[in-house]
Amino acid sequence: MINLQEFVQTIHTATAAAGEALIQKNLGLIDQFFEPVEDEPEQSASGNSRKAAINSRTEAQTLNEEPPVQVMKPRMVAVQYPKTTKDGASIQTVNVPLITLVPLSQVELKEMEFATELELSVNGEDLQVSFPKRTAKSQDLAAEGANLGNGGKAKLEVKIAAMETPDGLRYLVDGYERALRSQIPG
Repeated sequence: MINLQEFVQTIHTATAAAGEALIQKNLGLIDQFFEPVEDEPEQSASGNSRKAAINSRTEAQTLNEEPPVQVMKPRMVAVQYPKTTKDGASIQTVNVPLITLVPLSQVELKEMEFATELELSVNGEDLQVSFPKRTAKSQDLAAEGANLGNGGKAKLEVKIAAMETPDGLRYLVDGYERALRSQIPG
């Protein structure tokens, strides 16, 4: 016998763990398409370098005790693209963000349905559940496809659906696609 509350809690925990695993998979997209910016030497006193701006932002965050923001850059591939100039044909190298080349698929746990036949009993103030035992005859009939009410049948249905691309990710990809279009001649 199993305590009903513990049984339901176990199912809930398993559902939450499945949802968390899907979230972690979706967050893995960041690692697939972006990489940390390596330390760059700061430019001279002009203060216009990207690294100097990052450092000043990091110092300001440190004073406010906010966690530092990790600066990421897109993983790139270089593609050679033919172009025609007044001097004839030439090749132009175009830097392409990897995130613009592949379809993004993210999934979410839509719903989880669990159905089973249980035997119930009361033990003090606790409700106990158990799975019905099958007789040898019911096991033989179940193997042949018969559905007897005294079997311990269970049904677990997990519905996973593609989720819409979040606006932030869509805007980010659109920006990279515009930058890519500006590099391609013609």
